[in-house]
Amino acid sequence: MTRLDAALRERFPEMPGFRPGQREAIEAVIEGRDVLAVLPTGGGKTLVYQLSGAELGGTTVVATPLIALMQDQVRRLEGDAEAVAALTGSVRGQAREELLERLARGEIDFCFATPEQLARDDTRAALSRATVSLFAVDEAHCISEWGFDFRPAYRELADVIEEMGRPPVLALTATAPEAVRRDITGELKLVSPTVVARGFDRPNLHFGVVHVTDAERRDRQLAAVLESAETPAIVYCTTRREAEDTARALFELEVGSGDRQLAAGAYHGGMERELRHEVQKAFLYGDLEVLCATSAFGMGIDHPDIRTIVHRTMPDSLEAYWQEVGRAGRDGLPTDCILLFRPEDRAVHEHLHRRSRPSEASVARMVHLASRVVGPRPHTEVVAELAATARVARSGVASLLEDLERFGYVERSDREVHWQGAASAAMEDLAAHHATQVRVDSSRLQMMAAYAEYGGCRRRFLLDYLGDEYPADLCLRCDACLRAASTRGPDDWDLDAQEARMSDARSGPFSKGDAVRHPSWGEGVIQRVNGDVLVVRFDEVGYRSMHAPTVLERGLLASAATPA
Repeated sequence: MTRLDAALRERFPEMPGFRPGQREAIEAVIEGRDVLAVLPTGGGKTLVYQLSGAELGGTTVVATPLIALMQDQVRRLEGDAEAVAALTGSVRGQAREELLERLARGEIDFCFATPEQLARDDTRAALSRATVSLFAVDEAHCISEWGFDFRPAYRELADVIEEMGRPPVLALTATAPEAVRRDITGELKLVSPTVVARGFDRPNLHFGVVHVTDAERRDRQLAAVLESAETPAIVYCTTRREAEDTARALFELEVGSGDRQLAAGAYHGGMERELRHEVQKAFLYGDLEVLCATSAFGMGIDHPDIRTIVHRTMPDSLEAYWQEVGRAGRDGLPTDCILLFRPEDRAVHEHLHRRSRPSEASVARMVHLASRVVGPRPHTEVVAELAATARVARSGVASLLEDLERFGYVERSDREVHWQGAASAAMEDLAAHHATQVRVDSSRLQMMAAYAEYGGCRRRFLLDYLGDEYPADLCLRCDACLRAASTRGPDDWDLDAQEARMSDARSGPFSKGDAVRHPSWGEGVIQRVNGDVLVVRFDEVGYRSMHAPTVLERGLLASAATPA
């Protein structure tokens, strides 16, 4: 038995052994290397940083985006008699000072904090005095604008890492296509990282799409899906109001021959904390059969036997969809993942995207004010002043300053800010950048719609998008493959014939992962190859589906240098 096997048995006695990718990631961290670990949801990312940190000794700092996720991990580690702390906005005054002093003295084994808390001056000062042996970044896809849950504060982490004395960095995520992996590596400034990416396929997940032709009958279609589905079930909704209205509708609709009512509840981030806790507890203990929730529910929730996940409306990206369906069936038993799809649903996301961006007038006000910053000023002071004067949220100002810094109009050193360049040029660059973001968001919605309208294997579609392979002809665990299987004769199941069909479908001069250049759309990477259809992700315009024969005939794609 190796040292790691013994440590696993001691700290995680319930685990029969390492899951794919865990040992490789831990060994690389212990050897002092940076690691990017892309492991499937439920694949044991938490074990990787806990065991690595325990083996290295000293203090392990974990950046994590959700307080609920943080608190869950703190409870688990406290049970192992570890010295654990969670640094959140609710820790204030003397309690905060004492926690940071303990951190600086090396009295904390595991310290969890949001990126926003890690960026604060007092936290960074304490970390610069501490002996940090490992810095783990959970949900690392949040650092990328190509990620489905981009969070600007993650981009402060590279500076925080340097102030810690540059310990090994462990970046963890369950959802990272190639573009996101490159962003994680670049933004965190990982040094020759060991990339551990293990199979994303969850064989127990069964995928299906129900087309909604009449918006007024959507809830009845949803009730019909749930009537034949196993519970507990999560119904994911796009907005808070949708979650509440859906729970109410399901409770009022009669389900099944016994005319019974579904025990359904709603969960979203706008609810009072105590009510959210009560609803979550009721669902986890089986008092609620169905939980109608926004994406606020799921991260850090340890409920292994969720049997059904339904998306009442489509999410805004395939990454978000994969993350949310991955919260089901963690016990390995069969689980249904159903998407209710209506093409018009994308309008809701387009509206939400518009609302999430500051107006052109607000941007102009902020740029004008930022350009008048004289001399180096403290970052927090500049953010507060711009937010108050331009009448926008501080998070919006912080995001704008990040963009201005990337374009060279703002320079920061020692957490101070000063302006350089012309405000008019800054506005032009920001306008072009925001236009690119709009195109990328639109292309991600189009890819989500393409999944719903796809006639082939849904599992292969998802895995191809995520950068994985599915070698079989039919998965027999999605509605499309089951339909195809029902029309086949005995000779159609010959394995050699299946392999030949798969080879033909992937033949041609283009391969997944190839770096290419388009005369109008610029550089990109081939994301999927399915027969004569190519899906390419371009840096400037997002995802585009292309007809391979037309591409060859017109010379639309040329080879480009493989991205770093």
